[in-house]
Amino acid sequence: LMLTQAGFIKRTPLRAFANIRVNGLIAIHLESGDALRWVRLARVGDSVLIGSQSGMAIHVPINDNQLRSMGRTARGVRAMALREGDQVIGMDVLAGDHQAGSAPWVLVASAHGRGKRVAMEEFPLQARAGMGRRALKFRGHGDALISLRILGDAEEVLLVSEQGVIVRLQADQISQQSRTATGVKLQKLGTEDRLVEVVLVPPAPEPEEEAEPEVDP
Repeated sequence: LMLTQAGFIKRTPLRAFANIRVNGLIAIHLESGDALRWVRLARVGDSVLIGSQSGMAIHVPINDNQLRSMGRTARGVRAMALREGDQVIGMDVLAGDHQAGSAPWVLVASAHGRGKRVAMEEFPLQARAGMGRRALKFRGHGDALISLRILGDAEEVLLVSEQGVIVRLQADQISQQSRTATGVKLQKLGTEDRLVEVVLVPPAPEPEEEAEPEVDP
């Protein structure tokens, strides 16, 4: 699944990249000024959540009706409608076979270091190319949405600022709020700094129990 900065999305079978030449392969056709920014593995039956700088988000099913399979040289289709001056900030994929409660939250974060957790149910599925729904209401002038990530309760979250300051949080410590809420301060930033990246750290696997040695009778 590929998404460009201008908001075009494309689903291409992985087998199309089975034999990559030394000089690479064309993965997508790009118009002047556009750029391929995000790539995720996905299956039919999954869904994709896409966000824009203005704080909007759209949740689209991955199927042949909304996102039909295309060849490598295709441009793709419009993922969401963008107002003038707005642009896409990223996407995340929700597995169609996820267990209830395993990924119930959307982590929303802004450039001014504000964020929140929103229940996934507040982003019902929609047809692609729409405006989507409000994911974050901004408090300060000049703020912008910088990340939308799907997460459960067990992950850790790394917040990375433009000046290289990193904050580490437990996902379940982040405030639960509605789509239209302004969020809480996740990271204290200097006047010239801004939040630029959110990284999810998966929970460490539980150690396997060692089998007790057998004792000869």
